[in-house]
Amino acid sequence: MKRFLPATFIALVGLGHFNAALAQSKLDAKDAKLDYEFVATVNGAAITQGLLNLNIRALVAQGQRDTPELRQAIKEDLINKELIAQEATKQSLAKEIDFPDQITQLKQNLLLQAFLEDHFKKNPISDAKLREEYDRQRKLMGEGAATNQYRLSQIVVSTETDALDLIRRIQKGELFGKLAQEYSIDQGFKAQGGALGWVMPGQVIPAVANVLPGMAKGSVTVAPIQTSSGWVILKLDDKRPFKVPGFEEVKPQLRQAIVQQYLAEAVKTLRANARIVQ
Repeated sequence: MKRFLPATFIALVGLGHFNAALAQSKLDAKDAKLDYEFVATVNGAAITQGLLNLNIRALVAQGQRDTPELRQAIKEDLINKELIAQEATKQSLAKEIDFPDQITQLKQNLLLQAFLEDHFKKNPISDAKLREEYDRQRKLMGEGAATNQYRLSQIVVSTETDALDLIRRIQKGELFGKLAQEYSIDQGFKAQGGALGWVMPGQVIPAVANVLPGMAKGSVTVAPIQTSSGWVILKLDDKRPFKVPGFEEVKPQLRQAIVQQYLAEAVKTLRANARIVQ
């Protein structure tokens, strides 16, 4: 059976190298020619100047300084990788890897990055746009500079009668998590006893958010909450103060959120105009 290298590893390596290469895409003809020169050979296999430059640019983009020591360290690393690759090939391990599919995946990742780079080169993300996204997210978290986070668990059932019966059983001492695993119709969280993790009030529906401030740690709602998914029994496992971080602190995350929003919109448009057969 052919093995796949982890998709995340492929994406990270591919995108990291692509970012670096893109930043230097305006090399003149002389520099481009140099990329084909060899910096070393390993049992006759060439390591090109271009491959060395690609790795250098990737590390410089991450904040490292381009020094002779860095270049030598990268060269030694490339030699080591080539030795391992040759030994793996000698042991016939290459046939265990599905190269065509993995190359396709890497190509998709590189083109995805090129697509995003091209768009945001033409439409730079301004501070005003970042501020707009910051205000939007802050509103979701709560209007004030500080609010609470809540760690919640839930049981969702189809009828109010079932919900009231489960509340009575919880009040008599039966374990919330065990009942969630048995009776909850929420397939996403029932396996972990209905645990939702930490949430902000703006991340849950108003019917749930409205009851959170009045709940004590460890308490369960005495009446079920009707939602579009069913009747919800809520348990407040814990709560803690949460201070909304300042604008400057979260600029990188805001930028990434804007990129993801654009990507989601682009995919939605492309899918609407595509002929997809499954």
